[in-house]
Amino acid sequence: MNLNLPDWVPWWVPLVLLLPALLYGLAFLFMPFSVIGLKSRLEGIEARLDEIQLDLRNLAMRGHETGAASVEYDDVYAPVPVAPHRVEREPIVDRPPIPPAAHALYNEDLPDDRPPPPPHTRPIRRGEPPPVSRQEPRVHWPR
Repeated sequence: MNLNLPDWVPWWVPLVLLLPALLYGLAFLFMPFSVIGLKSRLEGIEARLDEIQLDLRNLAMRGHETGAASVEYDDVYAPVPVAPHRVEREPIVDRPPIPPAAHALYNEDLPDDRPPPPPHTRPIRRGEPPPVSRQEPRVHWPR
């Protein structure tokens, strides 16, 4: 076993480091599960598994007693009632209506095209005053 320790380390240092690790591993190997708390958990899981298996057996026995072959198809699935006459309904629209074209809205005088806003500006509502731009940062902060 090569631990790659430097040459100046005495021969007994690896033994001192290895001995507590071995004792710790042996303690876990010989420790009973009840000390860790696993034994009670495993017993609880085993009891619950036994209950589930018993329930499954009971359900399987009930399924054989009822006689699944004696059930008629018409008893389980009722026939679909047929309407005596067909009622015309309006078609269901699953999308919004298509708006008319621009030339249909404006007869001959089309709206004036506005020039595009300058770049890097936010939209302004008509009632708002225009934003004030500052050239220099504010130096005197309120205290």
